[in-house]
Amino acid sequence: MRITCLLVLNLLLISFSGLSQTVPHKIDFADMELKLTKDAIKDIQSHVDALTRSDSYFQKQLEKADMYMPIIERIFKEEGLPDDFKYLVIQESALIPDAVSSSNAVGFWQFKEISGLENGLRIDRQVDERMNIVSASHAAANYLKKHNEQFDNWAYTLIAYQRGVAGARSVIDERYFGARKLPITKNTYWYLKKYLAHKVAFENALGTTQPTYYLKEVKDAQGKHLKDIANEENVEQELIEDYNKWLLRGRIPDDKNYTVIVPIDRANSDTPYHNTKKEPTVDLPGKVNQRLQNQYPIIEDKAASKNATIAHEIKVNGLKGIVAAEGYKVESLAEKGGLKASKFRKFNDMSLRQSLEIGEIYYLQRKRNRAKFYYHTVQPGESMWEISQKYGLKLHKLYRKNRMKDPATPKAGRVLWLRLNRPSNIPVEYKEIRMPVKPKQEQEKVIDEKAEIKAPSQKDKSSIQLDSVQTKKEEVAKPINIEPIAETDSTITSVKQDSTNSTMDVSHELDKTPSVDHEVITSDTLKNDTSAIEIDSTQVDTENFEQERENTELMEYTIKKGDTFFSISNRFNMRISDLLNYNDLDIRDTLAIDQKILVNKMVIPDSERQQASDNEDNSSESSSEQKADIEHKISSGETLYSLARKYNVSLKEILEWNNKDDYSIKEGEIIIIKRK
Repeated sequence: MRITCLLVLNLLLISFSGLSQTVPHKIDFADMELKLTKDAIKDIQSHVDALTRSDSYFQKQLEKADMYMPIIERIFKEEGLPDDFKYLVIQESALIPDAVSSSNAVGFWQFKEISGLENGLRIDRQVDERMNIVSASHAAANYLKKHNEQFDNWAYTLIAYQRGVAGARSVIDERYFGARKLPITKNTYWYLKKYLAHKVAFENALGTTQPTYYLKEVKDAQGKHLKDIANEENVEQELIEDYNKWLLRGRIPDDKNYTVIVPIDRANSDTPYHNTKKEPTVDLPGKVNQRLQNQYPIIEDKAASKNATIAHEIKVNGLKGIVAAEGYKVESLAEKGGLKASKFRKFNDMSLRQSLEIGEIYYLQRKRNRAKFYYHTVQPGESMWEISQKYGLKLHKLYRKNRMKDPATPKAGRVLWLRLNRPSNIPVEYKEIRMPVKPKQEQEKVIDEKAEIKAPSQKDKSSIQLDSVQTKKEEVAKPINIEPIAETDSTITSVKQDSTNSTMDVSHELDKTPSVDHEVITSDTLKNDTSAIEIDSTQVDTENFEQERENTELMEYTIKKGDTFFSISNRFNMRISDLLNYNDLDIRDTLAIDQKILVNKMVIPDSERQQASDNEDNSSESSSEQKADIEHKISSGETLYSLARKYNVSLKEILEWNNKDDYSIKEGEIIIIKRK
């Protein structure tokens, strides 16, 4: 009896473990073997569960990943970077191109301005390549490879991506430099464990969706507007702009060959689906007998089954069944078959709200745990429930065999496993589906219906266009609820003012990198002033920059020992890109002591000038009164980083003064700034 109980318990544990991705004791990462302790597994599993808790959220993330991964995988292969690092982009930005962290890291791979410039990215008022998936992925690969030269340990390299080389050294063990095996414990730096959760969650799921768009890479587009490329590719301009937020204004520059991403609708394209999974290296079990499979479900007395006016019992796939006749409901049909309604629903995997379909065949006994056949190719419009009914296979078994979660819906062409569980090392397979040819009579009916539709007048056309544009803007502006991420590390906001807020990780070193104030020309602006469309915006951008340079009060500054582009830009409230442009310098140039450069002229605001005057007049007052704390009320769009710059203090000081553990703030919150 005890042995029987243990066997049942083990079977239950196995069945439950199949419902979610389980963290293994060993994980292969890059060229390393990571051995996980029980505490580490517990930590990582909690992150995996958080990522996959909401099926709708996970499926959206998965579809986005399947869309971008072919590009990232190709680039990493070209760069010689381990393919496993592709999961890091999901952790960094959730593949939101204009994501911005609280420490002002931007884009797919969350580069700060200084890091982006150092890795060859252009970042200025016209272009921000951190938001270009091709440019940023090349830069990320280069950045990671340089870090690995320090450690010869890809796991430590990943930690350094978030903390920097110096910061990583404080949380890693130098004994494992060059190691190919690494223990992962509860004390392992959280960023690595969170990455492993993303790898576990997404690794076997990649390639299981068919995204709406596949991403075409267009090169040699120098001098063109995005609207020109949209016209050439027959893609809506607004759609192509959404996938190319790196171009902040004007034409595509000609200083180098930028890649423009063109989203192509799969439904209107002959381009085959690109599966991100590798081809299987083993032979698949079982053979496909399509002729016999097409006869399913096998029904005894087919003539009787076609009569939907009488509810009568039949044999279907060797099981007892009944035909749903007109006038019957679940309760009455179940009673006709000698079952309670609850049993009837259970045998047929029906929800409480699911009603009968007239003429459909329902089972009067339990369906089987496995089908007679090995595979089924999903047809257009076919649901998992219909497939389970066709083969007399329990619905939850069908989901489990295909490593899917209820109520996920498979795309047409997907090959489902019916008899065995699909192994984790076998990728999801898709087959080309031939769309059924409509009968001639039906085609003529469709043509007649189309002929009755009146062509809209010119006024109607403009109304339709405006409505569609407005609808798309509203869709873009919907907030993305990233609730599965359990641990909030920083707030990600979009570069556009109407974009959404999300929760992501702080990436790279937590230094005070100057923010990038993007100026985005909206479609509304262009609509209000149609003459602006005809202007060569490249020329306008150049003129604007020169005008801004003339209007900006500059002064000479002499380079001192220890000065860097970052420290100077921070001291004089400048963007690094402006500092470089004003002085015709490159980020790779070396600053020399006593070198003269142009910087912003430091102007003391009137309020501070008056405060300084008051301090001189009231020198007899106590020092505590002279250095009264500032109570700053948070306004929309402000971050702790912007406050640190405004009051010339560090982020660490603000956190300490306000007893904060993270960088999250909300509008209306009071932040204390202590005067030094």
